Amino acid sequence: MKRILCLCSSLILWGCASTVHTPQELTLYFSPEQTSLTAEQSRKITNFLDNHPYHQLTALVAPAAMEDPFKALVQGQKRIQAVSQISDDREIPLLLKYAPKQTADTLILMRQ
Repeated sequence: MKRILCLCSSLILWGCASTVHTPQELTLYFSPEQTSLTAEQSRKITNFLDNHPYHQLTALVAPAAMEDPFKALVQGQKRIQAVSQISDDREIPLLLKYAPKQTADTLILMRQ
């Protein structure tokens, strides 16, 4: 019985110590007028998708920090299109959500 308890304890401790924690979400920041991805943003998205190739992802996009709400919405849609093109190329399902209460000029990719 002691051996079983020792074995279970060491397996639990070994599992906790060896677990690789990958980020569950990626936040991108845009300037208000930016509609396309920078090379750095594309690289971050590519790395994130490479680490989560078999999971559906959710993209939460905030409006741009603009006075005209319609233009702010259009900016957000253009940003989603840029991210969605990368996920489509890799055949990774992406659930797109507009998040008007999220911090302006941000896009968050979340692992499901």
